[in-house]
Amino acid sequence: MSRRAAGEIFGTRGLGAEYVRSLERRLIRGIHQAKALFPELGDHRLHTWNWLLHATDGSRHPVYRLNTLSIAAGRGAVFCALTPVTIYRNRKPGSGFSHEKASARLLAAPIDSG
Repeated sequence: MSRRAAGEIFGTRGLGAEYVRSLERRLIRGIHQAKALFPELGDHRLHTWNWLLHATDGSRHPVYRLNTLSIAAGRGAVFCALTPVTIYRNRKPGSGFSHEKASARLLAAPIDSG
């Protein structure tokens, strides 16, 4: 299916014209993350989408298949709107983190510029 045809389908469902490109960028980013997380899967010389198909053994649902493999490996879903678990691996257990927007951004004491 062409990008234009896909855009028309998404447009009938109330999504903007840029949604197709946004979706493509997110898929490509997820594939690059998966290549880094699973160096043993697929032929890394292949282009992103072809690598995904090769890494999932030609599955009819490659995104679902790779998410399943990633979850089974304890890394969380690669293709997901939520933050992957691997980001929090180095945190001290029980340390928690703030859900307040202002304090969540402060990772270290601010630099005194005065």
